[in-house]
Amino acid sequence: MSDLKTLKIREVITALLNYERFMLFTHVHPDGDAMGAIVAMQLILRRLGKRVDAYTQDPCPPEYAFLGSVQEIRNRPSDSVEYDAAILVDCGDMERVGEKFLDSVKAAHFVINIDHHLVNKPVGNVNWVETAASSTCEMLFDLCMSLSLAPDKALATALYTGILTDTGSFRYSNTNARVFEIISALVGFGAEPARIAGHVYDSASPEKLKLLARVLQTIEFHASSRIVTAELTRSMIADTSSNYMESEGFINHLRSVKSADMAILFRETGEGLIHVSMRSRGDINVARLAQRHGGGGHKQAAACRIPGELHSVRSMFIGEAVSYINGKSNV
Repeated sequence: MSDLKTLKIREVITALLNYERFMLFTHVHPDGDAMGAIVAMQLILRRLGKRVDAYTQDPCPPEYAFLGSVQEIRNRPSDSVEYDAAILVDCGDMERVGEKFLDSVKAAHFVINIDHHLVNKPVGNVNWVETAASSTCEMLFDLCMSLSLAPDKALATALYTGILTDTGSFRYSNTNARVFEIISALVGFGAEPARIAGHVYDSASPEKLKLLARVLQTIEFHASSRIVTAELTRSMIADTSSNYMESEGFINHLRSVKSADMAILFRETGEGLIHVSMRSRGDINVARLAQRHGGGGHKQAAACRIPGELHSVRSMFIGEAVSYINGKSNV
């Protein structure tokens, strides 16, 4: 462990021990690492004898509902509780907690930020960012070890889930020997790989499958099939009686195309914004494209939100992506 990493973990531990009541947040539209991290951090704090309330602006995606204490996560801010500190996990910047909770975070007496995203604006009094980590859950495993806090089954399950999903089931380039060492340890602590994978990947509702079918009908290829795109509209949601949370993971179907170096999914939000999710292979840095529009993420997984109508945003952004992938734009 590097000296800087050791220092950052010590700063986090000191803050955790110095305060008693915490509010805990993760990003909007939470994915597996976000849900695993918020559940794990909640369990860690309780093991330390602290009081904690967890908040997410958007509901937990159904495939992560099996994680312990998910049902306790709140979707509305509380004015009746005075907190000592706020903790952000898996948030690239403060705004990622969502408009509903942004004022609460800004008003916090003390903020701890734990994240692994490449594009990160320092937002906390303690700001631990580990871009080499596969996931925020990997970082929280290191925190547990530094606290001499052996994970129980519930904590091991949450951490395993975050690492599993943020490495794309160990298929992405952020998968390395360290990841497998941690995964092996978590299985030893009680995480059950088959059970977790069953919940995450084999628990889709009929409505989700219908929605996926509609999205796949919109697939287009660009730049000699090096870019694959699709869209998700509000009418698709209504027609299939589904919800936006069920679209988690759809972009991975686009990414699976052999010729595609970049996959892009455009999604209407109903707020006058188009959510643009991207995945890439090799040296294609989609975080740079996301940054151009105020977003961020990782080199091979990033997102942003762009104001406008779906058709015009899709056309504009595809043009940018084609120019970038053809080497005509440095972004």
